[in-house]
Amino acid sequence: MTTATAPWTLHPTLLKDSIPIIDLPVCSVRLLDDCRFPWVILIPRHPNLSQWTDIPLTLQHDLLDEIARVNAALQTRYLPDRLNHGVIGNLVPQLHIHCVVRYIHDEAWPGVVWGFGTRRPYSALKRLAEAHALAALLRQPSAAHS
Repeated sequence: MTTATAPWTLHPTLLKDSIPIIDLPVCSVRLLDDCRFPWVILIPRHPNLSQWTDIPLTLQHDLLDEIARVNAALQTRYLPDRLNHGVIGNLVPQLHIHCVVRYIHDEAWPGVVWGFGTRRPYSALKRLAEAHALAALLRQPSAAHS
């Protein structure tokens, strides 16, 4: 008897707090809706992944390639002073990787952005513009090698 694997679905909090940018081969890439910090989340489209250690070995290299690809797009678009990354999952148990653009003049510097202040959503137009610009960069074959 075989056990059916549940299909992948996006956690409701990630769905509510972010908008889609693009689906890469492994991850759904989404823009966190907070204009204070350009912030992208990668969510592997595989069910039952909760922690980094849950990622199958066959998937790890491809996932790291996609993180590098997103980093290159963020670097090109925003010219950050730093790129911060996090895989925390204390509040949202679905595995997701944060890639956050940081500037030495941003309001949370030098601290972390998690839980800092009150989130400020993008305007509808700016949200779409940012998602489309990042999607265009991520569609470029050279995005992983910038």
